[in-house]
Amino acid sequence: MLQAEIRTLQHKLLEMAGLAEQMLRQAIESVLARDEALARVVIGTDDTIDQFENEIESLCIQLIALHQPVAFELRFLTMVMKISHNIERLADKSVAIAKRSIELLAYPPIKPFVDLPHAAQVIQTMVKDVMDAFVNRNAELALEIRERDSEVDEIYERMLHELLTILSEHPKLIQPGISLLLLFRHLERVGDLAANISEEVYYLVKGDVIRHSGTDL
Repeated sequence: MLQAEIRTLQHKLLEMAGLAEQMLRQAIESVLARDEALARVVIGTDDTIDQFENEIESLCIQLIALHQPVAFELRFLTMVMKISHNIERLADKSVAIAKRSIELLAYPPIKPFVDLPHAAQVIQTMVKDVMDAFVNRNAELALEIRERDSEVDEIYERMLHELLTILSEHPKLIQPGISLLLLFRHLERVGDLAANISEEVYYLVKGDVIRHSGTDL
């Protein structure tokens, strides 16, 4: 009985993650294509993600209370709650990117989006792969995804430096520049959240905590 309910719970979590991935993809596309309608679709989807998180948390608490699981099952239920929370935060960042996208429409583009598509690709792949690691209980993949966050940080620093150089030379661009700086920061935070989920997946599979650890296990 518990195993069947766990499968149902996992399906719901994957459905939530799929929707969050879609929001991220649409938010980034709204920036690159300067598409306000698409940005507003992302913003309008946020309530559905919140509902998913509430339902998943409620179901996890109910299963713990009814079945008093131990070992892997208990770890699974507690990790699902943490993962769903990180997915909800990821969706919030996608909404924030969409809002910055709308703000930028009031101004002409201030720089070519050279690194943005690459950063987006790396981060979207992280999000997809970390959920694959969860489904397949793949601790090695989870650990590898965690390490990819350093690449995201490097791209973020490069974009930040380039943009700050442009703003120092063209002070009139400060307002759209602030929106773009915030957009970059939101995107970098998505990478952090994917890394957070990878840590939860590793704990789920191995039972070892790697959060705050600077070394591989």
